[in-house]
Amino acid sequence: MESGTKSAIIKSVVLIGLATMVILGVFLLFTRNNDKKVTTEENYTLTAVDEITTTNLEKNYPADARMVVDFYGKVMKTLYKETYSDEQQDKMIEVLGGIMDDELMTYQNDFKKGVKEEVASRKEGDYSISSYVVQSKEPKVSKIDGKKMCMVDCLFTLRHGTTSTATYYEFVLRQDSEGRWKILGWTINEEKSSWN
Repeated sequence: MESGTKSAIIKSVVLIGLATMVILGVFLLFTRNNDKKVTTEENYTLTAVDEITTTNLEKNYPADARMVVDFYGKVMKTLYKETYSDEQQDKMIEVLGGIMDDELMTYQNDFKKGVKEEVASRKEGDYSISSYVVQSKEPKVSKIDGKKMCMVDCLFTLRHGTTSTATYYEFVLRQDSEGRWKILGWTINEEKSSWN
């Protein structure tokens, strides 16, 4: 082989090697940056407050009456126990209003103000909801004035300092025109409630 041909082959191999290294370097640069972005996003964990404030009831409404009561319990437990901004509190109360029956809401003078005052009073008195348990059995559904209604029991454990109070609530729910269960009201079942 002639030295000119040999030299051209060597130059070609070196250039191809350099081009390959440049392409590989650019590829790794973009790939590593994308991995860091994904890792950062994956490491963010939603808080209880975030879960409620980002809830879109239009898209993800609770599927049945028990789940509506469970969602109510989750919101109230978060309002009583967690730390949040005024804006986050307003959003949580707005979401809470979304699971209430229209008739109940029309009888409320100022739903948001009422919930805020209740929560502020309970927090000031060092109260919190430590747990709640929704009945496991399917509620019996009745028709009243052409609308489906049911009752769902929920046991709330209210903590005050080191003392706990177990209180049974009976929620009355009614289906709206879209088939969504809404809370029409609730009462405390004194017979089932007790001190722990």
